[in-house]
Amino acid sequence: MLDQPPSIQDQVSQDIGLFLRRHKDPRKGLALLATKSQIHAKTLKRLIEKEHNPGYQTLYKLYSCLVGTPDFDQILKAAPALVQEKLKRTDPQVKSSPLFKYTVSTEQEMLKDPCFSELYVLAETRPFDSSYVRSRFGEYGLEVLHKMLQMNVLRILDNGRYGLGNHRSTFSAQTIKTVGLRLAERYSKPSRTDENYANYMNLFFESVSEKTYRKWLEIDSLAFKEKIRLLEDPESRGPIPAFMFNVIDTLQES
Repeated sequence: MLDQPPSIQDQVSQDIGLFLRRHKDPRKGLALLATKSQIHAKTLKRLIEKEHNPGYQTLYKLYSCLVGTPDFDQILKAAPALVQEKLKRTDPQVKSSPLFKYTVSTEQEMLKDPCFSELYVLAETRPFDSSYVRSRFGEYGLEVLHKMLQMNVLRILDNGRYGLGNHRSTFSAQTIKTVGLRLAERYSKPSRTDENYANYMNLFFESVSEKTYRKWLEIDSLAFKEKIRLLEDPESRGPIPAFMFNVIDTLQES
């Protein structure tokens, strides 16, 4: 038995190495893992060389392949202790109710269907009735509503409105981008930017150093965690349905 690796980078490097050793040609094994996990081969190589500290999204994509299941809860149970510890520490959805079940099938619906994803978000923030669904999405919306009830993604509340059920969506980077863009297109309101505390928008672009770029990422990551931490206080919850969606990336296509 291998000794327990001292760091998450060591653990991930070791586990990828074990996967590659099951293939006669490690290069083909790496290409297969890149395809199945949707993690770029260059990133996998950096993980092997311990040059990259993986975030929780990368860990889920990687270990869904390594443990052979896309199920969120099974990945969390089957992953090595160091990986479990990081997921519990850094992934917001792990801190939610243990009654929730996060499923890839729900995420697949979120990706392909704008109606499904919008109703999912609204059910968490501003529960609705069937008349709203009909007025917003027509008869198709009612079909999606019925599907979401069957999938236990929605449930009927005491007041007859619909809120989120026990089956929740996992959120890969692709889903974050897709749903974030949909929400920004539908609900961001440039006309309100002159009002104090109504909303916040920004756009900036510049050529920056590697050090500055990493600092930008660090600042936004810390800001996101602080916003989530605020919600641990019950008094932070209120009547305003809100969303946030921010992106930092390079102006390069790959």
